[in-house]
Amino acid sequence: MENYSIIDHRVYYNETDQMGRVYHSNYVVWMEKGRTEFIRDKGLSYKKLEELGVFLPVSHIEINFTKPIEYDSELKIKTILKKVTRIKVEFEYEIYDKELKTLYGTGKTTNIFMGSNGVLKRASKDLVEMIKK
Repeated sequence: MENYSIIDHRVYYNETDQMGRVYHSNYVVWMEKGRTEFIRDKGLSYKKLEELGVFLPVSHIEINFTKPIEYDSELKIKTILKKVTRIKVEFEYEIYDKELKTLYGTGKTTNIFMGSNGVLKRASKDLVEMIKK
């Protein structure tokens, strides 16, 4: 069974280039929004994690652009948990139209658990289980 969350997003003018198409760097922002809401759906938040001294920086990112997205498009951003260990979390992303029929792009991130001092940190088993649920 897939472990995922879906958020809605409307493309704003400031997210487009001169051709009226979404500028590529916005996919990174949307992936972060998806990840943030995925974590929130688990009863957590990045703010709460940081208060506990746990940070989740991106260590790897991939994006595949399959179809251009235009200004004012209504999107669904699907964030899928692929793997979580005490060291890292791997997510995949799918960006669709509002009916989930047209796939505009996909992505992947690997996020590592780190302390506020910038040193790798093993997540607690409880935290891993919360993310998995």
